[in-house]
Amino acid sequence: MREILISECIELLRAHKFTVSKPLGRSCFDMVASRDDIRLILKILKNIDSLSREQSKELKKISKILHGTPLIIGIRTRNAPMEHGVVYDRYNIKAVTFETFRDYLEGSPPVVYANRGGFFVKIDGKVLKEVREAMGISVGKLAEIAGVSRKAIYKYETQMANPSVDVAIKIEEFLDVPLVKGIDLFEPVNDEDVENKLENLEDFKKEAINFLNELGFKSFVVEKAPFDAVAEKDMDNNLNILLTNIEEKGSEEVKRKALFVRELSRLLDGYSLLILEEKEKEYKNLPVVSIEELKKMDDALELIEHIKSMLRDIK
Repeated sequence: MREILISECIELLRAHKFTVSKPLGRSCFDMVASRDDIRLILKILKNIDSLSREQSKELKKISKILHGTPLIIGIRTRNAPMEHGVVYDRYNIKAVTFETFRDYLEGSPPVVYANRGGFFVKIDGKVLKEVREAMGISVGKLAEIAGVSRKAIYKYETQMANPSVDVAIKIEEFLDVPLVKGIDLFEPVNDEDVENKLENLEDFKKEAINFLNELGFKSFVVEKAPFDAVAEKDMDNNLNILLTNIEEKGSEEVKRKALFVRELSRLLDGYSLLILEEKEKEYKNLPVVSIEELKKMDDALELIEHIKSMLRDIK
């Protein structure tokens, strides 16, 4: 079922002009999709509650580093099938069904979100207050119609709380004005601090990342991803992202993973780099440097130009 859902998501995204990466295995995300200035870091799950707090933390961290938005496409929660048209939350990551995602891409955003206690909607509190006052309706009268407290109405108007679906319907019908707002699935998540956990890395990986930082990159260590680090450098307002694999020595598995990261870097308009503690041979189809070669670089620009030169040789 999950494999079918992944295939359907890829087909849907491509139909809406997204460039989509190959699906991943054993990673905190399953694919990356990009279109214009939109970047999605997608996780596909049968049960959205199976995503642990630690996995969600890493998913949000990688999304922030790659300047993208994390999104979960799922089928059910622990207790019940997910509802069409409803946005769920898993550790502050939005989760929707495939059908809800399809409707969103086709221009019909969801308006209902699930929270403790039921289903809720976001309303335009400013419009609510303006219409209520223009019609001469007191807070008490509206509270009576909606079946809530006066305090609740004040909270709706000041955006401090959102009404349930039933309450919102009562208010809209009484005032005869649309108040409910659509939910933006592409809204960035900004609650995750990016921590660099170097202490758990092997010494040669620490050394490589330290050299990248000395060259002028800002490097971030990641876990549960096909790459070990992301290094970025803003040169003339052109953000260069290096998705970096750092390995002790080359192997067929290392090469396979590095080739995937190379394709991913193209999707992100960046570069990939395989850094080996010892480079035992030349690679014909990958940008590869040894740590000793890295030490001889003077700055970030030199490394970027070196990668470009290797890519030209590959072509």
